[in-house]
Amino acid sequence: MTGVPPAADSGPDLDLPQALARLTADLAHAQRWAEDGDAIDLSGLETRVSNLCATILARPRETVRTLLEPLAELVAALDPLVAAINAQHTRFRDTIATDGRSDPHTARHRAAAAYGRGPTRQPSTLPDDSTGNDSTGHDSTAFPLAPDEPT
Repeated sequence: MTGVPPAADSGPDLDLPQALARLTADLAHAQRWAEDGDAIDLSGLETRVSNLCATILARPRETVRTLLEPLAELVAALDPLVAAINAQHTRFRDTIATDGRSDPHTARHRAAAAYGRGPTRQPSTLPDDSTGNDSTGHDSTAFPLAPDEPT
């Protein structure tokens, strides 16, 4: 699996134009990987973008204005990445369909059906006294959970 590498994209000494260019380049790499059919890991992307945004917001307005073009390039890099991921997903779905499986989640559903049968049913009422009667007055000893021990 290939992923967008983590980077130190925060802090008062960060060169913002360089950090934005680096993130834009990383998105372009991820796009190429998706186009090549590689699985990509974008799990760190949100943190990087959040850190960059926080750093940008902490800068003076004059500095932020100089970042409009690099920010526009970063946003523009997202559309081709989304298109590549969607195309990759379509290829994956089509491959699964040609293999005779109409649902890409079939194996997952079978596993859930086999292992995820849910918890066993618990009795709705428990005996509330030593008589063996539950709170509704029914005899709760009519169906014992275990055979009586010989004495």
